[in-house]
Parts: sequence; structure tokens; C-alpha cells
Amino acid sequence: MASGDVFEAPTNSQPVPKVNLLTMFRLGLFQMGLGIMSVLTLGVLNRIMIKELALPATLVAGTIAMHQLVAPARLWFGQMSDAKPFLGYHRTGYVCLGAAVFVTTSFLAVQATWQLGASFYSQGWTLPTYGWIALLAGIFAFYGLALSSSSTPFAALLVDVSDEDNRSQLVGVVWSMLMVGIVIGAIISSRLLPEATTGQEVVGTTLTSLYSQPEQLAALQNSINR
Repeated sequence: MASGDVFEAPTNSQPVPKVNLLTMFRLGLFQMGLGIMSVLTLGVLNRIMIKELALPATLVAGTIAMHQLVAPARLWFGQMSDAKPFLGYHRTGYVCLGAAVFVTTSFLAVQATWQLGASFYSQGWTLPTYGWIALLAGIFAFYGLALSSSSTPFAALLVDVSDEDNRSQLVGVVWSMLMVGIVIGAIISSRLLPEATTGQEVVGTTLTSLYSQPEQLAALQNSINR
């Protein structure tokens, strides 16, 4: 099997080679990456914004939930990948583009989170703070669109490259690797956070922002940004 055939046959109709176990695991690496990203991007930022930056939990939940608000776009991306090839392929081009975009937006979300925390700590509920909230919500919405543009064509790709007799095995392997990715992401996140946050203080029943403790904040930022 040629390396280009691992993902998808070109737009011209060709016989699809039978997917072997090694190829199933190679395809599953994408889902494993999604699992890792979901924990590191959504889970870690949720924890940081609420506990370390002392942002209101309702605000944090609403901001992060923006990536789910755009979930109906999955239908459109699925239809697009059926009708219009991208980079010469009906599925792979969309998967690669979406993956590149959601990785980029994850980085931007981290940087916007630091700016939001700094604005909220220094200025409170002011126009700049609301601006950072809107920007972060927009970034998460764009993250959701990128996720939709890659995950939906990827699911269709699994159908395209498999036969009825091995499709269930392929789906089982790929989605099992998603769970593996979530576990790996949880392990990585647990190693990223504790050392940087042990010095956080609590005033009454309210957490204080790490922006009041520059050394702890710098340690956390270095841990997350690296």
C-alpha cells in the first residue's frame, strides 16, 4: 500500500485496498491526538481560568462552550467533503486543514487566557476585559469550527476506506485510541499544573488570582506555554 493510500484514494474512483490492523492504528493516531488536545485545551484552560486566574466559573463555562455552539457546522463540512475535493482529496485535505487550524487556535486561546486574566485582575469588569472575553469566545468558536472541519470528514473517511466486514473493527480501534489519548492528556496535564500552583492563596472562600503572585504565575505560564 502506497503511503498516500493510507488515508484516502484520490478523487478518481479506484479500488480501495483492505485496511489492515497497522493502518487502523495509524488512522487512530488522529483520534488519539484529538483526545490529548481536548484535555489539554479545554480541561486545562478550564482549571486555570477558574482556580488559578480566579475568573467566574459561569463565564469560563460559557466561553469554552462556544466550541459546542458551532457543532451544527459538522453537517455542512460533511456535505462539503462529499461534494468538493480539497487539495485533491475529498476527506484528507479537510482533515489536515482542520487539524492545522485547531492546533493554531489552541495556542491563541492560551495567550488570550493570560490576557483576560491580567485584565480582570488589574481592571475588573471594564471594556478591555469584556473585549478579551469576546475574543476568547470567538477563538473557541473558531476552534470548534476547525474541529468540525476535520473530525466529520475523518469519520466519513473511515467509511470510505473500509468494507462492511471490517468497518466495525476499524471504528472500534480508532475510537479506543481516542480514549487512550484522553488518558494521556490527563496524565500530561496533571504533570503540567501542580508544581506551579501550590503557592496559591485563598482569601476567605475566594481564590486569589495568580497575578497577585508573579513568581507562581511565571512558573505556570512557562509550564503551559512550553
